[in-house]
Amino acid sequence: MPTSEMRYWERVGLYVDRKMADEFIERMVGHGSVLDEDLEEFVTQSVPDAKFLQNEVEALFEAPFEEKELSTDNQAILDLMTFEGNRKKFIKEKKADGMTLEEAKEAYKEALDLKVKAAMPEKFDEEE
Repeated sequence: MPTSEMRYWERVGLYVDRKMADEFIERMVGHGSVLDEDLEEFVTQSVPDAKFLQNEVEALFEAPFEEKELSTDNQAILDLMTFEGNRKKFIKEKKADGMTLEEAKEAYKEALDLKVKAAMPEKFDEEE
């Protein structure tokens, strides 16, 4: 998936192109607080300012491409995003196999649920 037009940005743990990096900067700088689940309240997040982040991204793209390994969690997120991006194809294939539209949608939901559970087994082990 990574290309020569992308760089691994340690801060977000993902490969980004310039457009994605700009979108991340906008989101990071645009949000003053985040939910701290341990405290069950919103807390102010200390994020560097936009100029600092832009300089960080510039340095990434001035350097030559380096392949980095994604964390298991980030790889799971990307895999789920890819699966969700192929929802229509999945449903059409199930319909071609003889399922009704509703059955195909339900099969997609079940497959997605299984992928989420596989990506987060510790969360689902606690609930059972």
